[in-house]
Amino acid sequence: MTKPTLRVSEMFYSIQGEGPFCGQPSVFLRLQGCNLTCGGKTTLKSKQCEEGATWRCDSIEVWTKGKQWGFDEICKEWEDQHWIQKLKNGAHLIITGGEPLLQIQALELFLTYYLERYKQLPFIEIETNGTIEPSSLLRTYINHYNVSFKLTNSGLKKQQYYLKKAIQYFAKLENAIFKFVVSSKEDVKELELLYISPFQLKQSKIILMPSADNRQALKALEPSIIEFCKEKSWRYSTRLHIEVWDKKTGV
Repeated sequence: MTKPTLRVSEMFYSIQGEGPFCGQPSVFLRLQGCNLTCGGKTTLKSKQCEEGATWRCDSIEVWTKGKQWGFDEICKEWEDQHWIQKLKNGAHLIITGGEPLLQIQALELFLTYYLERYKQLPFIEIETNGTIEPSSLLRTYINHYNVSFKLTNSGLKKQQYYLKKAIQYFAKLENAIFKFVVSSKEDVKELELLYISPFQLKQSKIILMPSADNRQALKALEPSIIEFCKEKSWRYSTRLHIEVWDKKTGV
């Protein structure tokens, strides 16, 4: 019988750079693959924003690559790096991508394996684009969802990211927040029209984040995005990893 695996792009220990747990020491498990290409259809090749996009995915060069890892291989690697002890001490496990929920069944099996091996699970965050509903079993394992619904500024067609059934599912989750990548007043109006009003998203769960993939762009956008947050009484999130490491990934 073939042993189950995960398609992994990278694994590293760092701090959470975005959202309500910004600054939290975390083990990152970045899974390969995504169902969206934020920045435009051929942005991976061109390295440019296309099709009206004002930003591009800052990890696309990473999650498009990867290899199969067996569950025992992953755990042994984490043991060798002393990450298991970090997780036991309170570090979070952040499962990200790409879109990690493309591998729902493998994730279920891996987290079940982890629980059986170590008799406990760490605090687990999932970073998702909000187009795929998690399974009931996976939901019992996940402590927190960072949901990044997309807008026109992603360069995607609306039918790719605006999946009402999935949006409604996440809107009802108590342990979910909603991060929106924005750069303009038009983006703010759009997210209100597409998401907040029709799905009654709680204002306290809305987080705005600058559409920047480098330190210079982040600093340029921060003042205006903070003003939007003040006006709406929403939360602001920086992108701490960009502040510290600029465009470098895996740190």
